[in-house]
Amino acid sequence: MDRSDEHSAFAWIMSGAVGVLVAGGIGKALLDKRRASAQREAIEALEREDLDEAEGHPS
Repeated sequence: MDRSDEHSAFAWIMSGAVGVLVAGGIGKALLDKRRASAQREAIEALEREDLDEAEGHPS
């Protein structure tokens, strides 16, 4: 094994590490987007429920 093999092995390992970081970042972004959507839907459902209760009981 000569010096050039060490550099190519290091580059191969680093490219894999970068790939893992990129995939992790994309995954986190998708999960954050999904969580925000779920929170927005839950808030809208609660607001609709509150409106339904208010309309059903005259003040």
